[in-house]
Amino acid sequence: MAELPEIELLRQKLRRSILHKRIGVMRMQNAKGESLIDGAGMEDAALQGKAITDLHRYGQYLFLELDRKNILALQLGGELSGELERGSAQAAGEEEPRAALEIQINGQQRLRLQGTQLGNRLRLLDENSDVDFLTRLGPDPLMVRGEGLGVLREALSRRRSALRNILLDDGFAPGIGGIWADEILFQARLRPDRTATSLSEEERERFLEQIPKVLDRALRCQAKSNLLPKTFLTRHRADGHCPSCGGALETLSVGGKSALFCPVCQS
Repeated sequence: MAELPEIELLRQKLRRSILHKRIGVMRMQNAKGESLIDGAGMEDAALQGKAITDLHRYGQYLFLELDRKNILALQLGGELSGELERGSAQAAGEEEPRAALEIQINGQQRLRLQGTQLGNRLRLLDENSDVDFLTRLGPDPLMVRGEGLGVLREALSRRRSALRNILLDDGFAPGIGGIWADEILFQARLRPDRTATSLSEEERERFLEQIPKVLDRALRCQAKSNLLPKTFLTRHRADGHCPSCGGALETLSVGGKSALFCPVCQS
């Protein structure tokens, strides 16, 4: 599962590896390993031979600028993850069958996306494209700093739902995901089912400050749980014990999704 730190790390890797290289064959396969013709909803001709002239990220979206004319938008996050691999796109049957989209780069590398609804996660944009889907996104939480927290503060003031649901709302801050939402709430010492309206001013500021702080640390630790500080909940998801009090961690259903928390430290 890819969440914001993992997507940003992929962006950094792609920027080092595929900038100014050209796109080759694009292939999609279903969960049975069967090739899907036009599965991505666009013709190969729209991409083949195009140079990747720039690359950006916003929230869970990666944007590959092609020949300075079009932009290939890739929506990652959730159950969809991406990786850059060596070698050209492989024929069906050569790997364990999984739903995947492969984009060949310069005939030597391939951007491989794995997950569900792959065709719906890919858009080719030009100057006339509808980009309403981007205007509905909140501020990128990895770009929020200092006074920029005011944007999140204002957005939080308009919400009444549980804090974990707010963190998973792309209209508030896109791409955070369940693992880092749990970590943000643990570091802020707030229960995942606390509502925004129940927070004191001090709790509200603590909550907002932990959003970029936790994500920055995750990024610096390459999103690897064993590299995170020992005080991080994410390091203890497997052993099930709170890094602060040593008590047992518990799960709680919030908005139909399971949240991990410490009932003592996040009382």
